[in-house]
Amino acid sequence: MKFRIFHIFVLLITLICTAKAEAQVKTELSKESVENYRKQFWDSIPKPKGWVNDYEQDFTPKQIASLDSTIVNFMEESSIQIAIVTVDSLMTSKKKFNDLALKIANQWGVGEKVKDNGILFAFSKLHRQIRIVNGYGIEKLISDRETKEIIENTIIPYFKKDDYYTGTFNGLSALIKLLKTKN
Repeated sequence: MKFRIFHIFVLLITLICTAKAEAQVKTELSKESVENYRKQFWDSIPKPKGWVNDYEQDFTPKQIASLDSTIVNFMEESSIQIAIVTVDSLMTSKKKFNDLALKIANQWGVGEKVKDNGILFAFSKLHRQIRIVNGYGIEKLISDRETKEIIENTIIPYFKKDDYYTGTFNGLSALIKLLKTKN
């Protein structure tokens, strides 16, 4: 009887150790897969599909259409281009979020090349990051402080309530209103 209990005990310990080792290998493979996906995404950022690109799927099609039409109407008035992108956490790490936002803004060519009058509004709800990238032509019109105030006072209060559309729409509207007073 003691011999059987001992063998069962050894078998259980072996199974537990094997399961832990397999879990560790799966985690490492998973991290490696994520890093490979991120590298592939960074090396070949997809072209934009309109002014709103929702990789996190935070918006409904109707909300995307509303944001897009707001951007198009403002662009027709001012020639200033604004793009919105939601960044899935698989696309980048939290540390490199700002770098990715800048890379997307440059690669997509948001704004007229000569005027450099583009704005990219990027956020990731999973990374809890927001970045508004202003082209050099926009930096002459609005300051980093003003952009930061829009993020803190207009966008974040809604994002804290998981209301990403209202936060984004209100942030976009605040940017447009500010630009209209300066343009």
